[in-house]
Amino acid sequence: MPDEVNIVGLKSAQKHDLLETSRDHSGNVIVTSKIMVPMNEQRTAMTIVNVSDALIYLFHGEVAALNMGIPLNASGGSYQIDKTNLYKGPISAIHGGTGNKVLCITELESEYGW
Repeated sequence: MPDEVNIVGLKSAQKHDLLETSRDHSGNVIVTSKIMVPMNEQRTAMTIVNVSDALIYLFHGEVAALNMGIPLNASGGSYQIDKTNLYKGPISAIHGGTGNKVLCITELESEYGW
């Protein structure tokens, strides 16, 4: 006859440790380079959407420059990081228009990673 198996539930805090966490890094992009998202070793995915009326340039690193890096078109241009192109370093942004422009940024992280 097989041995009896007892299943013990996890405490609430333990359950949270097993889940991914979502972080909002949405913010204003200015006419000089700005780090929008800091380095994160637990990053598993990220979505960045340009909701402004101007072209925005992203850069994998600390200093973005106009006409270099990853261009995000105005009104919905987007960029996604996932397990196929996972980058865990800082992401900076810049635009060449006037005033502040907005990026909506959601980052997913977990301790178990890919």
